[in-house]
Amino acid sequence: MPTEKKNQEIAELRKRVAEGGSMFFTDYRGLSVGELRNLRNELRKDAASYAVVKNTLFGIALGDERRTQLSGVLEGPTAVAFVPSDPVAAAKALVKFATDSKKLQIKAALVDGRLLPKAEVESLSKIRGRKELHGALVGSLKSPLYRLHGTLQAGISKLVRTLHALHASRSESQPA
Repeated sequence: MPTEKKNQEIAELRKRVAEGGSMFFTDYRGLSVGELRNLRNELRKDAASYAVVKNTLFGIALGDERRTQLSGVLEGPTAVAFVPSDPVAAAKALVKFATDSKKLQIKAALVDGRLLPKAEVESLSKIRGRKELHGALVGSLKSPLYRLHGTLQAGISKLVRTLHALHASRSESQPA
């Protein structure tokens, strides 16, 4: 029979899962408290949160369908990164931290309801993030406008230089 504290934990986990987004599952064994704090700070930059979870309680919070989908993942010490918006940024942060620390192990991820194994999480970390894609889009939209502006400006500048040269030649040819 679950205690009131466990029921509260399950309700909190259900709330986090229901908020949508993606979840990244990691094995945090060997990380110190300071390293966990650094990882949380890195993930917080992209609006993600990182929490150590109890596998049985988290499985209950997920429900039967997802629990069976994650049966091999929810074994051993597990911490979950809850990512509401950009899974690519979180994947980059986790993979970078895992390669730097050599202690954090990425188990899998749930992105848009699809289970991604560790290899696909690493592949996800290599593509451009949402901010980078927005920057590239703005740059590609801005480029033709700048070229058009330059072309129109060149024509006006050429006209002004021609008129100035014409004025200078006429003022020299006429006596004062």
